[in-house]
Amino acid sequence: MPGRLSTRLRTSLAAGLAALLLLGVGAWWLRDHMYDAQLEAAEADAHAQAREISNGYKHGQQLADHGQLPYLVLNSAGQVVTMGGPLTTQHLAGGPPVLVPQPAPDDWQSVQRITIGPAGPVAANRYSGRTFTAMGSWSPLLWPSSEENGQPVKPKVGPVTVYVLATPFAAEASLRTIDPVLRLGVPLAALLVALMAWTATSRALRPVEAIRAQLAEIGEHRLDRRVPVPRSGDEITRMARTTNATLDRLERSAAQQQRFVADASHELRSPIAALRTNLEVSLAHPERTDWPAATQEALTSVERLQQLTEDLLFLARGSHPATAGRLSSVDLSAVLRELADQCRPALGARVALRVDAPEPVLVHGSRIRLHRLARNLLDNARRHAAAEVVLSARRTGQHCVLEVRDDGPGVPPEDRERIFEPFTRLDEARSRDAGGSGLGLAIAADIATRHGGTLRVAPARSGARFVLELPAG
Repeated sequence: MPGRLSTRLRTSLAAGLAALLLLGVGAWWLRDHMYDAQLEAAEADAHAQAREISNGYKHGQQLADHGQLPYLVLNSAGQVVTMGGPLTTQHLAGGPPVLVPQPAPDDWQSVQRITIGPAGPVAANRYSGRTFTAMGSWSPLLWPSSEENGQPVKPKVGPVTVYVLATPFAAEASLRTIDPVLRLGVPLAALLVALMAWTATSRALRPVEAIRAQLAEIGEHRLDRRVPVPRSGDEITRMARTTNATLDRLERSAAQQQRFVADASHELRSPIAALRTNLEVSLAHPERTDWPAATQEALTSVERLQQLTEDLLFLARGSHPATAGRLSSVDLSAVLRELADQCRPALGARVALRVDAPEPVLVHGSRIRLHRLARNLLDNARRHAAAEVVLSARRTGQHCVLEVRDDGPGVPPEDRERIFEPFTRLDEARSRDAGGSGLGLAIAADIATRHGGTLRVAPARSGARFVLELPAG
């Protein structure tokens, strides 16, 4: 149908879309994994910085810059004592952070979500209006010892809660670095996969195109041509070999058909020519024609034409199921006895006909066709027999065997396969009327094959011995 995509294009699109999907999922996972890893590192740094600040208060150290991350210091009332780093101009916009519990263990820690608000109506930076994860620690001392007016002041004691913000800025910076690479790299990689699929499919289909082109050139009169066989040894190689084997069978079938048509034309020509000559001579000299004899000769030619036509029609329609006749259980012994009763008057005293089939031998098939098979074998034996023809039937295991033997000259070993081909006669010098058309044994072999059996010429001490083997019914 026009408009359908080619195999190469479909394969390339499928490969490209699959690569785009897989690479997109992989890029999303990598991006998410990198972001989570950076956040985990920021949280670890915040934990470390919170412990460092709380330990500094615990040992009476002065406040100073305690790291790169912003932090909050809360007193026991929850008020912000100080903000470190970029938070010096900000305030808390959300609820108050969790204070240190009473009593608290020495390793007390807390994880909070803290929202930072702007310091003024116009103040805005990357901290304002955002919520951060805060890592909390604590110290029991609020202010270290100091002097006032030259007099020493005792330290003010109270719990101090320290929160350090784990900012996502490093993770966001890493995403800003990798996002352009992924946005450009994933489509380019998918496009590269699609191009590679196009190239690989084109190379794989190149032998198929060569086979197609060769098949297109093979016509009715060029059946000797064969398709090229790739040396890859894959499915295309097997397809090419199968194609060549099919072409071999087609060439043999065409040759057999041509030979069959030529032989049939040659066989039909003889009785037609005899009939035409007889009629022309009779019409040219009607006063000297023996009309009963001429009519008998014409009738003989017509009978031969009718027999040839029936045999050719049988071979042409033998494979059609409608011509098989009714299938039933057939007794080969009864078929041979019936056939012998019909043929004995025609044999006369020259040839003795003996039937050796004392017991029923049952097969499954068409009685009409099996009767014709046996009749063809009997006609062949009758033409070559010197004094006797023997018909026999018996059962051996899972098979039934029918034999037709004669005491004639026999069949040479080199011709035992050829005589079952249509229009084959070993004695080419004999007359066609006496020797038959050469279709009887071909029809018999065809009937045997369609009944699941075999027909062959078996070795014999003298004469010919035809053996039919059929599955027992």
